[in-house]
Amino acid sequence: MTDCDRFLETLASDRLDEAARDHARGCAVCGPLLPEQPPAVAGTPAPSLEAVRSRALEALRTTPLRPWTRDAARIALLQTAVALVVTVLLGTRNWSSPMAHHMALAVVGAVLLVVVILGSVVALAPGRRSPRAMLALIPVVPLLLVLSGNGVHTATTMRSALPCAVTVVLTAVLPLAVGLALLRGMALDAARTAALALSAAATGLFALHWKCPDGSASHLMAYHALPWLALALLAIPLRRALPTESHVP
Repeated sequence: MTDCDRFLETLASDRLDEAARDHARGCAVCGPLLPEQPPAVAGTPAPSLEAVRSRALEALRTTPLRPWTRDAARIALLQTAVALVVTVLLGTRNWSSPMAHHMALAVVGAVLLVVVILGSVVALAPGRRSPRAMLALIPVVPLLLVLSGNGVHTATTMRSALPCAVTVVLTAVLPLAVGLALLRGMALDAARTAALALSAAATGLFALHWKCPDGSASHLMAYHALPWLALALLAIPLRRALPTESHVP
């Protein structure tokens, strides 16, 4: 990655540091893009934008166009398949429990499935408003999980409760990896990354929703909702560590 590429990446992510600014001040290509660039000194010609224009045209010419809807549909299908397969493998012990609130389980299960299917589509949509709307799920999903719980605390030790958290994490590995790979084709955006991770991690929540018979609020918050949220936070530094192929917002 060249210094110009690093400058463009930090500019797109609003993380301009002093090193990037120093590079831009001495670069005829990046200089005109530097925010709050002081006016040119009298008698000194301003940097030409022709180099920037040529570079942008070359990038457009050599970069194949790929509609975002195709990627969104593929990851939505992948996440749906993962959620359903894991659900079948784990079983529906919670649904079969005599303590289960079937109507609440069905409604919340439908909401989780919508998050799994459409969450990635919203997260990959162009612009910045749609991904940020997904972040509203952060307080909503844990509340729905608690409301649909049966209130019975069966996993009385950490050893018996920990498999639920492990299930959330392991189920999200494949969808999250694919999602992060797709995000390389867009400008670095923490909100978009978190939104996509929330959707990917919802696959495990959906499977546990039908399997886990522990419906206590403490268990649902600590071993279901907390790992779901932790994956969203973890995805942000993981995305920053990956190279960006396109700075399209």
